[in-house]
Amino acid sequence: MTCFEFRRLLFAEPRRRTAEQEEHVAGCARCAVASEEALATDVRRAENVFIPVPDALPDRILLQYRRPVARYRIWAMAATLLIGVVLGAQLYRTYDTAKEHVASAAALPRDNPAVAAISFVLDHEPRLLKENRTGDPAVMLAAFQRLGLKQPAGGTTIRYLGKCPVPGGTGDHIVLTTPHGPVTLILVPDYPVGSRVMVADRDLTAVAQPVGGGGYIVVGESPQTIRHVERLLM
Repeated sequence: MTCFEFRRLLFAEPRRRTAEQEEHVAGCARCAVASEEALATDVRRAENVFIPVPDALPDRILLQYRRPVARYRIWAMAATLLIGVVLGAQLYRTYDTAKEHVASAAALPRDNPAVAAISFVLDHEPRLLKENRTGDPAVMLAAFQRLGLKQPAGGTTIRYLGKCPVPGGTGDHIVLTTPHGPVTLILVPDYPVGSRVMVADRDLTAVAQPVGGGGYIVVGESPQTIRHVERLLM
């Protein structure tokens, strides 16, 4: 079972787990985190459904409908609705044109930083998370400062800190738990990553961005997750 198949079943029925899902999640740390978050969200959603209705609410609703509505209020509501539709369509078009092109890994060299980062996350990161080693936070902070970046906050926590290989040396390897899912951040202060590129490969997306004298690489489950983390870095 692939990560995509596991998560498709997970999000359809967060509380149900097949034997194949159990086998997959036992060996995939990222899907284990996703499973815990999906179950917690489903429980919160179920709790929010059972909200007691105030005793007088039905009477207030009926009273509201019995009151005559002035014609100008009807036109005002219609105009507001129309403006909302127009603005919504404009915002959608703006967002659509602002979407970044996502390249396929097959169209890029294997040593491209974004492509190599996805391979490292899938092939080696689960083992590192199980070992639960922790690097030096001061070294990580120095890497952020050298690149002129902020350490992500806003509900984001560091799950793993270490080193990982990059072409020509090593980078600071940071695994983050975010409200949008698990994210891997690789800081390379001394390695120029070239021009910005976003890549999709094997259910993951990665972006390599030059900044300062080097750059950073973010690996996540979607372009939206990556853009969220990039906003926290700036």
